[in-house]
Amino acid sequence: MVLYPAPAGIVRPTPLRCGLRDATGDPMPDQSPHTPPHRPQPPPPSQATASTKATRATKRPRSAGRKALIAGGALVGVVALGELTGWPFLREPLEQQIHNRTGVDIQLDGRFRTRLLVSPMMSVEQITLGAGGGVDVPHLLKANNLVVQWRWGDLWRARQGAALRVKSLQADRIDAHAVRLKSGAASWDIVPRNTDAPPQTEPAPLPEIERLVLREGQVAFRDETLDIELNATIEHSREAGGTMPWQATAEGSYRGAPIKLQAKASADLPLLLQTDADAPLLPLQLSGRIGSTQLAFDGAAGALWAGQGVEGQLKISGDSLQASARPLGVTLPDTPPYQLNARVVRQGATWSVVSDEATVGSSSLTANLKFQTDAHPPRLTGELGGARLALADLAPAVGADKPPRRSDRVLPDERFDVPSLGQMDADVQVKLRQLDFGTPALAPVQDLKLHLQLANSRLVLSALSARVAGGTLSGDTAFEVKGDLPQWDAALRFSEVDLDSWIRGLSKGDAKDAKGGQPDARSYMSGTLDATAQLKGQGRSVAEILGSANGQFKLRVTHGQLSQLVTEAAGLDAAQALGMLIKGDEPLKLNCALVDAVVQNGVVKSRHAVLDNDDSTLRLQGGLSFKSEAIQLRLVSEPKDFSPLSLRSPVTVSGQLKTPQVGIEAGGLLARAAGALALGSLAPPAALLAFIDVGNNDDPAPCAPAPAAASEKATSPAPQKNS
Repeated sequence: MVLYPAPAGIVRPTPLRCGLRDATGDPMPDQSPHTPPHRPQPPPPSQATASTKATRATKRPRSAGRKALIAGGALVGVVALGELTGWPFLREPLEQQIHNRTGVDIQLDGRFRTRLLVSPMMSVEQITLGAGGGVDVPHLLKANNLVVQWRWGDLWRARQGAALRVKSLQADRIDAHAVRLKSGAASWDIVPRNTDAPPQTEPAPLPEIERLVLREGQVAFRDETLDIELNATIEHSREAGGTMPWQATAEGSYRGAPIKLQAKASADLPLLLQTDADAPLLPLQLSGRIGSTQLAFDGAAGALWAGQGVEGQLKISGDSLQASARPLGVTLPDTPPYQLNARVVRQGATWSVVSDEATVGSSSLTANLKFQTDAHPPRLTGELGGARLALADLAPAVGADKPPRRSDRVLPDERFDVPSLGQMDADVQVKLRQLDFGTPALAPVQDLKLHLQLANSRLVLSALSARVAGGTLSGDTAFEVKGDLPQWDAALRFSEVDLDSWIRGLSKGDAKDAKGGQPDARSYMSGTLDATAQLKGQGRSVAEILGSANGQFKLRVTHGQLSQLVTEAAGLDAAQALGMLIKGDEPLKLNCALVDAVVQNGVVKSRHAVLDNDDSTLRLQGGLSFKSEAIQLRLVSEPKDFSPLSLRSPVTVSGQLKTPQVGIEAGGLLARAAGALALGSLAPPAALLAFIDVGNNDDPAPCAPAPAAASEKATSPAPQKNS
């Protein structure tokens, strides 16, 4: 461009000062009229690209955050809307999801509403839920107006293998089929297991429903692992103002025993679990029959099935304590029919039973017991007492109430219920005012005390003490399941027992009318008895234990008397026995009376058994076998005085315990008979000379133990018969 000078006369304009300042804030210098105006230079291409990218990067996070905020708000809005409206659009997706995850069909009909966040729940007008575990039943649950509440944590734990726990389940009407097969498969096993969880080895546990409220319905329950089947009907009473409007009946069987139960309860009573340990107890009445056991409960509970709190009066009766207690996992002896009135209290896992009125057979007992169900195994503790325990009422516990399988045997051979000893532990103090032997021939034992302990299948009766006819009884016994055969051992001691006061059968006349050792009562034998017994055996019945027993027993009678009539009769002294019958019996002072016997492999052998008075010495020889029940006893009388008519031949007892045979040893009789015949051939009156006994008083110490050789010969074991 060419610049021309301004024409003359034309004034060149003065440049306008705009007050421009540079970046430092200082005024910019005036530009020369010949200097071109300042124009900003464009940045290099690399600088322009970096600036553009920085601007775009700044805009992008702002845009993404804005989108996330919008999406989050929309999600919150959808969730809030869903929670407010009850997620009605989730009905079909929920049905499909449950079917896909569990493999069971579910159908939700009618009104539907659910809540997933706070206190998750679902209500539906009608629901039909199929059975799981491959169990062939119409359905697991069909309910009208169902409301169910749960916790997400409980569902997560169920996936790990725990029992399915439901917070609350309410329905106007239900029809349920709860079935568990022997394989462990169960219709209620519908929660899919976590693949990382350990494999399921136990049967599927029963669902735990904390609060179950039903107006009416039918429940069919069958558990093949427990051998129980019940069909229950639930309904509400239509009577206005009733305190227990809820009613239920159940019929079925348990281990083959028929069951029929009726229950009445408060409308607010939880049916399965007690959710709050401090919740008030609500009225409950329960009655019915399980097998031969009949029960009636009137009281209050925290829940019908598994309340942590129970209080009330229980009346129960049955054919046997063992049969009634077995379903509860409690080990009690087999007994005659019983009746029990008791106050029952449950606090958590501990049951308390207090009874001042219990009868077992003819026995009258009391009890103050606690049963802890959370112990492993369960544990029974407390005290058992009473005015009278009849020994015969314990006979079923040892099989003594049934005849032996072999008709020629006496000892009980019914096998003990050995497995039941491992079902629980026990620690019970027993205090009885009287133990009755069940026969008028024996006086009862008074003030019996013992300590019963059961642990690890070992039953111990220790610290046994009692008063017996002015003396004492003490000892211990134990029964232990060890190895193939249970082991039994016992140690008993009688001290200073008044013999004829205890053994009333020794009194003359009818034992029922005997005065039991009173001063005016005369006995065939009297004195002070001291005895010890130590035995060990093994087996599953009384017969097996005694048939394998080893040990010994000793007894001694001091300060005693023996009827002269018995003495003469034992020696077959007819003349003197006839004299006693005519002029009356006179007691003879006992110089000694003792028995020392050993038991080896079930065979009792007499080492030394003697009764000695001034008239005769009586020796008992031989033995008996508990294994074959064979008897071989020999009573030898050695008269010390003159008798004009005596057979003087040993008396024998042989045969079996059930059919003993008393006889006279033939050798002595034949010798006297031969002598009588010989003398009678000379002169008939001379035949009586063969039966004259001049007596023998040459033994200075009849009570001393016999020589070893003679003792061994006299105490040879009783013959063994094939058992």
